[in-house]
Amino acid sequence: MRHLFSSEGQDALRRLAGTRVLFAFDFDGTLAPIVGQPNAARVSTGLRRRLASLARHAPVAVISGRSFADLRARLPAEVMHCIGNHGNEGPDLDHDATALRGTCAAWLTQLQGPLADPATDRGIMLEDKGMTLSLHYRMARDRAATEAWLERLVGALVPTPRVIGGKCVLNLLPPGARTKFEAIVEISTHTEVDQVFFVGDDDTDEIVFAQAPHNWITVRVDFNSASRAAFFIQAQSEVAALLDRLLTLSGA
Repeated sequence: MRHLFSSEGQDALRRLAGTRVLFAFDFDGTLAPIVGQPNAARVSTGLRRRLASLARHAPVAVISGRSFADLRARLPAEVMHCIGNHGNEGPDLDHDATALRGTCAAWLTQLQGPLADPATDRGIMLEDKGMTLSLHYRMARDRAATEAWLERLVGALVPTPRVIGGKCVLNLLPPGARTKFEAIVEISTHTEVDQVFFVGDDDTDEIVFAQAPHNWITVRVDFNSASRAAFFIQAQSEVAALLDRLLTLSGA
């Protein structure tokens, strides 16, 4: 990976000028800092202003593990393409999620007993998003032990979920669920763009990085030597500078 603000990164950004680009972003850890309680996550005022301005000049999508309703409420109205549940929920998608909801309901029944056991105080928060589930353990006293316990618990679920890790979270996707990559491909087709620029920070975003066509520009927030992203920025605090550069390129 190369730093996006290196000469190579700046050359890649300059090649976007004069083309129709879909600018796509993850939410938590990318547009909003990671916080202890997911409900407390917010996009800063300055970042909201920049994002709204970019969306007035180019197609902008935000694709998150959050539910669509949760995500939509956290973004400026100018952002037209909001996709929740890791690429499975949103008005832009041609996707029947009935089976996904049924599977999540079955998992909730299976998880209810172990998670409600008063003898198990593990600092776990179950997030039910209808089409997917997330098990957060950031507040656990012993994160490593809690993660191992959760992995055993999740491994016994029927049907077996696709588990995508993250920053103190296990995301459970039902069989047949799509990922962020398929959602971005669909939106890019609908918006008739020439290429895609995608920024993310987590394991769910690595799925996009690994499958992205060669003409996409992919950026990871925080350097990770194992990442498949083409470029990186040092921290979430650099996203504002990145948006300023994209605004200049888009003529905003």
